[in-house]
Amino acid sequence: MSSIGSAGYELPFPAGSVGRHVGALLIVPDGRYLMQLRDDRPDVHLAGEWGLFGGSVEPGESFAAALLRELHEELSFAPSRYAWFTELAFSCPDANVPPGHKTVFEVRLEQGDLERMVQREGAGRRPFDWLQLSAEPRVVPWDACAVLIHTRWARWHEG
Repeated sequence: MSSIGSAGYELPFPAGSVGRHVGALLIVPDGRYLMQLRDDRPDVHLAGEWGLFGGSVEPGESFAAALLRELHEELSFAPSRYAWFTELAFSCPDANVPPGHKTVFEVRLEQGDLERMVQREGAGRRPFDWLQLSAEPRVVPWDACAVLIHTRWARWHEG
């Protein structure tokens, strides 16, 4: 069953069926973005792709609480500060990706944060600038979009 969207067309998924997720734009001191290589397992959506650290929001959990929980679970990391950055919605039924909504937070890493992190989920991690990330053949599309938006936003605010 589909529902009618605000523009009057039918959406490809039922209202209220959207998953809630958080993502962290982890910005290393040199301005690159720390990305996670997702585990290459059949139970992981978009397995083997580079993406933001983060995950699903539990029922009754705030987006900020989910961000902190996910960063602790995945990296044994608690940021000293973080800020809401943007919201993204996605649906890729042909790729077996259920509809989702992602709240993305900006987390600026301080000197030493990267070295103190202990990765407990994912197959790897690496900092990328936008050009490096855009050249990667396997990147979660909406996470790449968040990085691109942030890259452009930073340029607009530099003056």
